[in-house]
Amino acid sequence: MSPVSFWMNLTFVLAMLLQMTYPFTNGCPPNERNYLLDFRGGLLDPTGHLSSWQGYNCCEWKGIRCDFHSGHVIKLDLRNSFAERYGENTKILSGAIHPSLFDLQHLQHLDLGLNDFNNTSIPPQLAKLQNLTFLSLAYAGFGGEVPLELGNITTLRHLDLSVGDDFPLESTRFAEWIKIQNLRSLEYLAMNFVNLSMANDDWSNALSSLSYLREIHFRYCGLSGTLPSLLNITHLSHLDLSSNSFSSILPAWFRNVSSLVSLDLFRCGLHGSIPSNFLSRSRLRKLDLSDNLLEGNLSFIRYQSSSIAHLNLQSNSLDGIIPLFFANFTELKYLLLANNYLAGEIPPFGSTFGKFLPLSLLNLSQNKLMGNIPPSIELSLSNNSFKVSISLAWIPPFAHLQYLGLSSCNIEGAFPAFLSTQYSLVELDLSNNNILGAIPTWLWDLPALDVLILSNNQLQGFLPSVISKDFFIVDLRKNKLQGSLPSFKNQIGLFDVAENNFSGFIPATMYVDSLLLSSNYLTGEITPTFCTNTFQTQILDLSKNTIRGTIPPKLGRYKDMTILNLAKNDLQGKIPEQLGNLSSLRTLNLYGNNLQGTIPVSLMNCIDLEVFDVGSNQIKGNIPFFIGELRRLRIPSVASNKFEGSIPAFLLELKILQILDLPHNCLTGPITKNFGKLYAMVHESHNDESEFAWLVRNVDIVHQNIFMLWYQVTLWVKGRTSPYEKIFKAFRFMDLSNNNLSGIIPPEVGFLMNLNALNLSKNQLSGSIPKSVGDLVKLESLDLSANKLSGKIPSELLSLTFLESFNVSNNMLSGLIPQGK
Repeated sequence: MSPVSFWMNLTFVLAMLLQMTYPFTNGCPPNERNYLLDFRGGLLDPTGHLSSWQGYNCCEWKGIRCDFHSGHVIKLDLRNSFAERYGENTKILSGAIHPSLFDLQHLQHLDLGLNDFNNTSIPPQLAKLQNLTFLSLAYAGFGGEVPLELGNITTLRHLDLSVGDDFPLESTRFAEWIKIQNLRSLEYLAMNFVNLSMANDDWSNALSSLSYLREIHFRYCGLSGTLPSLLNITHLSHLDLSSNSFSSILPAWFRNVSSLVSLDLFRCGLHGSIPSNFLSRSRLRKLDLSDNLLEGNLSFIRYQSSSIAHLNLQSNSLDGIIPLFFANFTELKYLLLANNYLAGEIPPFGSTFGKFLPLSLLNLSQNKLMGNIPPSIELSLSNNSFKVSISLAWIPPFAHLQYLGLSSCNIEGAFPAFLSTQYSLVELDLSNNNILGAIPTWLWDLPALDVLILSNNQLQGFLPSVISKDFFIVDLRKNKLQGSLPSFKNQIGLFDVAENNFSGFIPATMYVDSLLLSSNYLTGEITPTFCTNTFQTQILDLSKNTIRGTIPPKLGRYKDMTILNLAKNDLQGKIPEQLGNLSSLRTLNLYGNNLQGTIPVSLMNCIDLEVFDVGSNQIKGNIPFFIGELRRLRIPSVASNKFEGSIPAFLLELKILQILDLPHNCLTGPITKNFGKLYAMVHESHNDESEFAWLVRNVDIVHQNIFMLWYQVTLWVKGRTSPYEKIFKAFRFMDLSNNNLSGIIPPEVGFLMNLNALNLSKNQLSGSIPKSVGDLVKLESLDLSANKLSGKIPSELLSLTFLESFNVSNNMLSGLIPQGK
């Protein structure tokens, strides 16, 4: 055979082999290509995510994978990776699912997660895809009822139907679609935020039939009752039942579980002590029992796997010491024991055979601990019994610290110099100490620093004229800083310098999402340039300064603004109509200025408004009708203005109205019996006190300040201004004093059993004090003075044991005065 013939034959053989190995190199089957194109036709793709879907070979399109031999489409992965990276709000695909999708009969893997299908129902036709082993519709905007037909996909191994809170998804017949069709091959099941409250105990029985199940993720599913046994699921390695309402002790069946690697029971209503043999047979890598009501000590840790890497027990009621055997857990990287009642010395975490193995995150804050600072990458020892003394020559046992929290550690003296070499430092919290002197200039140049919290110290001096770095948070509240405010070259998430001694004008270039400048000595006007140059501001607090001029209409450009507080300045003119563009606004506080005119009707567009305070201005007219349309309004305050007319009936229809503050106006007419229908003052609120306690105990000081700012209003109670902390705890208050109201006090006022303060003084009210006032058992302040009331003070008022202030002077009354506290 000639060489030419040899090479020709060899080429022919290789071509045949290539054809046998890659039989579909010309593309996927034409019908499947058309199905995909029809499917794409139903989608909205503003970012061009599917721009590669053109040409003959759909196997080369983005998100598509074909079978190696047959060429059939077996994988369609359109998961929104941008949302995973930048947050769930970064949506890519939306629209509708075209029925052609269900004709891809060879499809094994379908992922539409983190897109936006705008509350459409999950298509039951998915059951036609009988070869599916992987199905994820997670956080893709599906709503309604989970279709029973999903139980027909018996090949499924991975199923994720998790949703966000925007589009509610529920499964009222959960047990049916799990048990009847027996998804026997299922290994992974996630239904985070899916409403399973109707499943009762059936959900655990149904899951017990899935013998191959390895992972269960049922976060915030509305589950309640006791924590049921899942022992029959013998291969279970990951269990997440966090943020449900079990109200249960840790059940005994956990001691017999041997397969668990990860257990998350965060905020599940658990109580009682942690048994010493809890999960002692498992080789746990992660355990999260945080934010429950668990008691006892940490002795159960002794029996846990030495390979545990993540342990979170914070926000419980655990006491005792941190045992020395913690030092034996050499793989421990994340240890969170904050917000308990632990005391004693801190053990040598991560030290073994003379070597330091620093933790990645150590949070021991809000306990009663003392001792040496342990090595860690992220370290929080805030709110303990430390008195930290740091010498200028101190060399720390860590070189790559990323987070340091030493809030409320009694640190005194100059700013800690050792921080100047912590080039990896991302977050620094030294709040609530007694640090003196100036903020060192090198602090602003630490390359990784992103969160800086130095509030509640004794810091003095000036800030740089320009801050060049981009920060997420700069909190310098409650110090003695002075001079002019800095300008910014880059974006800052939150800049809080309230309660300092800054003066001068507000810089035009402050690129800040949340800007808190209250209680300083700032002057000048809010310029249109400031409104143009700032970014998408969400919180703007300029209260308690001496800012003059008018409220610029350009403030209405901030569609995402939630808090606007301009109280206690020297602003004049009218409230601009453009503020009605602030559709996300929750708090509007214009108290204590010199504003005139009427309240613009455009504010009816602020449908999320909770606090509306225009007190102590010169505003006139009737109380506007649209306030009755603001269904989330808790606190309307129009005190000390020139409002006239009667108290409108629509105010009394606001279901969550917490404070009604209308004093010092020119209001006339009667107090009608409909006042007894104010829902939030009649009905018990189930979580006001617990919500506030949780806030103080679990939320960092920066966000506490913001939460408080939501409900910051100025009220006159018991002869003094009421602190807004009490208002946050759903303080119920009604002040109609200093008007010209007439008629009787209706007996229906006795229905307002949650009322804490009632002031009807300085009106023209007549008749007697209703006996039903004695039913207001929570009253702390009652003022009916300077009216035309007559008769005896009802003896029923003697039962008002919480009364601290009682005034019925300047009437025609007789009888015993209740003593109260």
